[in-house]
Amino acid sequence: MQTSDQIKSQIQTLLSNHPEISVDVLFLYVPEFKILNQYLQEDETIQGYTIGLLETKQQKHTAGKWLLVLTDKQIHLLRNPMLGNPTHIPIDFVKLQNTSTKLGWFFGQIQLETEEETFRLIQIGKKDYQFFLPSFQPHLK
Repeated sequence: MQTSDQIKSQIQTLLSNHPEISVDVLFLYVPEFKILNQYLQEDETIQGYTIGLLETKQQKHTAGKWLLVLTDKQIHLLRNPMLGNPTHIPIDFVKLQNTSTKLGWFFGQIQLETEEETFRLIQIGKKDYQFFLPSFQPHLK
């Protein structure tokens, strides 16, 4: 398990070209970052992240913003509500059957399909979407 400081350092590296984004403020307003270290393996490296609403076909999940984290090993979907238990959905790259992205006027969306479930992350802010897309591009099928 990685430490919270290691996670912060990886996020800071991703944001090196975005000095307007404070890592401390990001960790303050996105509670999923505070629990991310519990789910990443010791040798897992964060390649990108984005935030949006989650829709699925098979299961119902808690409403609200979800954090999608792309690492070199897999994809993590995290929700850490103020009231209730955290939810973590790991998605291995080998289980991905189809992926797609779409950018509208104001928002983007990402769809991930596995044999068991279809995940759609919607209402991703345009700037966040454009920040995340280059790191996700190699995994599009």
